[in-house]
Amino acid sequence: MCAKKKGTDELMYTNEYSCHLVWNLGSEMRTPLNVHTLSKHACVCSADVDECLTHKCLPHQRCVNTEGSFTCRPQITCPPGYHLKSSGCQDVDECAMRKDRCGKDFLCENTPGSFKCIPKQKCLSGFTQDAHGNCVDINECSSLAQPCSSSFACVNTVGSFNCQQKVLVCNRGYHTSPDGASCADVDECQMGSHACGVGQICHNLPGSYRCDCQTGYQFDALRKVCTDVNECWSYPGRLCAQTCENTVGSYLCTCTAGFILASDQKNCEDINECDQKPCSQECVNMHGSYQCYCRQGYYLHEDGLTCEDIDECSQSIGKLCAFQCVNVVGSYLCACPPHGYVMSANGHTCTDVDECKVGSHNCSSEKTCFNLQGGFRCLSFDCPHNYKKVSSTILFLFYNTGLFCKSLNI
Repeated sequence: MCAKKKGTDELMYTNEYSCHLVWNLGSEMRTPLNVHTLSKHACVCSADVDECLTHKCLPHQRCVNTEGSFTCRPQITCPPGYHLKSSGCQDVDECAMRKDRCGKDFLCENTPGSFKCIPKQKCLSGFTQDAHGNCVDINECSSLAQPCSSSFACVNTVGSFNCQQKVLVCNRGYHTSPDGASCADVDECQMGSHACGVGQICHNLPGSYRCDCQTGYQFDALRKVCTDVNECWSYPGRLCAQTCENTVGSYLCTCTAGFILASDQKNCEDINECDQKPCSQECVNMHGSYQCYCRQGYYLHEDGLTCEDIDECSQSIGKLCAFQCVNVVGSYLCACPPHGYVMSANGHTCTDVDECKVGSHNCSSEKTCFNLQGGFRCLSFDCPHNYKKVSSTILFLFYNTGLFCKSLNI
């Protein structure tokens, strides 16, 4: 402790520490080590100094540092197997200093001032020798990498171990894996053990499943079911080019007569009905339909497909032919009487045939041929008094007879 010297202001420390007086201790001064306060003075003591580092004892002595001082003690020499400590000579543990001192087949045992090597004992299978040479059980469950398969639990026994079947209790939605080592998810969707209704799709989840509505269905929160979506009502005029027909879970696009659904299943393409030859004569394709036409001399039947012949002879307002009209398929022909007339160049009127002129008559040489409309006549005549029959080449050319009467007086 610190104390004043009698009759002075000097502070001293009774344990031989060097002290000095410190005046006017302020708040900024930090308290050093081993400071004792006394009234307004302080005794500041320095830390212990190892005098043995600088002080030398006699040759047969050794220096021992003490707190605040040192002592010189007689020199001690330790025998082999010991080393000097402050308290004296202590045994050296040779086994601890070098563990393999005796080799792998011996155990090192420390003795005072020395050591000895003891042969190791041979342990049975399942046992090993500890540091003291004792045979102890080997815990195969912890020492082996995989003593049992994944579906079995390892149980250590004295000198051995056992593999026992694991008993797993899996939560709902899981089942024991085939090897019994773990719990595997139950696929309710694949097994069919789900409760999804019509129009719903089952999605498997770990330990459970979820029911979703299929495309074309919507969830009815009131009835807790999936109901069909009428796409044709929901998206009018946007799904199909012509007609939209709702189906369960979907919809279909259809086309009106004369059109066929395109490959995009939305638009409609015109059908060329004329390719199927629906008309008996001429066919003209139209957008979404077709029209049958007939050639000249035919008219279109009420069925719109068949062409029938027009009987021009019976339907004509005016007279088509001078003598006779003969109807033919698709037209008509004019005919003349079978004898005495020929058809004129216009094909409508008949021209008389002059049989006397063309020589198609059958009059004898004694008779004269006279042409008539549609025929001829062979006439015989007698000359009047004072006349006689004579022949003429000129008259024969025009009338096919050269006979005429010539006056006898000429």
